[in-house]
Amino acid sequence: MKNLRKYLLLVLCAGLGAVVGGLGAKHGLRLSHHGAWSRGQVAGLLALLPVAWLLAVLLHELGHVLAGQTQRFQFRWLVVGPLMWKREAGRLRFVWNKSLNLAGGMALCLPPNDGDLRRRFMVFGAGGPLGSVAWAAVALGTYALLPPAASAVGQVLAVALAASGGISALLALLTLVPMHLGGFYSDGGRLLHLWRGDAAGQLDLALITAMAHSMAGTRPRHLPQALLAAAAALPQELPCKCYAHYYLYLAALDAQQIEQAGEHLAAYRVQLPQQPAAIQASGWLESAFFAAAYQHDLPAARAFRALAQPSALVTADVTARVEAALARLADDPARALALAQTALQALPRSIDQGSACLYAEWLTATVRWAGGPVQKQLSPTT
Repeated sequence: MKNLRKYLLLVLCAGLGAVVGGLGAKHGLRLSHHGAWSRGQVAGLLALLPVAWLLAVLLHELGHVLAGQTQRFQFRWLVVGPLMWKREAGRLRFVWNKSLNLAGGMALCLPPNDGDLRRRFMVFGAGGPLGSVAWAAVALGTYALLPPAASAVGQVLAVALAASGGISALLALLTLVPMHLGGFYSDGGRLLHLWRGDAAGQLDLALITAMAHSMAGTRPRHLPQALLAAAAALPQELPCKCYAHYYLYLAALDAQQIEQAGEHLAAYRVQLPQQPAAIQASGWLESAFFAAAYQHDLPAARAFRALAQPSALVTADVTARVEAALARLADDPARALALAQTALQALPRSIDQGSACLYAEWLTATVRWAGGPVQKQLSPTT
């Protein structure tokens, strides 16, 4: 059944691509009334097509962001091709995205509370396709209503605008198809699962609820563990079920239930290779931290760290904390002290302030172990 769905998806994508390509070949280069295009015009259009694609993807993701704003979600980051914007400590920062898994576009906006999350996330999920539809209507409508361009440059720009509108229409169709691809549900898939309230929808709602609490500063041991345990126990093999184990790992770690934390972290790692590489990095680094800080297994910690590929999604506090754990286990107080202090300084910029309280305690204990001055800890939320 899974293979059949993949084949049907490929057929659908190929069919839509053939339609768009056919229309482009028929009308794209000869839409003006001035005859065939010159080589310079063709080259100019080819150079603008990536820009047309980026613009279509950007407006799709901005649709999600704007829909999230109507639900009072907090913007965290936006990825469009090689471009990425992150909000840290109240400031918007640009970084280059080097992960191909995220190049298709992604927006992260988080709720500050768990009120009516099912409806609010359905609005957020619908924002992307609606943004694509809106841009397709504007771009294609503008092209249709404007008189034919007289200049060669004007002709190229007009067709590039129409191409962006066509790409946007294609994005709206594809993202509304319920599917799971590259470690993520499509917008249509998420909307369908949340609307039905099926196993995938229950899992999604449990993770969203835990995320809302944790991002608001609730310590891991105070997260809705019964809800997460029920999600982790769902019989279906769901692509995001590993994140229920991740939050249960944090809760057990915060409660000093080290053996139970290790079991949940191991269950989390089972599905980790199926996640996008940019997201895997945090999981491998967390495994390295746990192996060093709590299992005192330096070879395992180094092996997990080696699996983590560089990613713009990994914050500075995570990297410094993992290295501090490795340095402490290797009995290098000077290095452990410097890295622990670096991590403590970066923790206030973490988007997950709940787990930041847990890590601040371990980092402060490491500073004491290394004989350094103790910094003020983050205040836990109960």
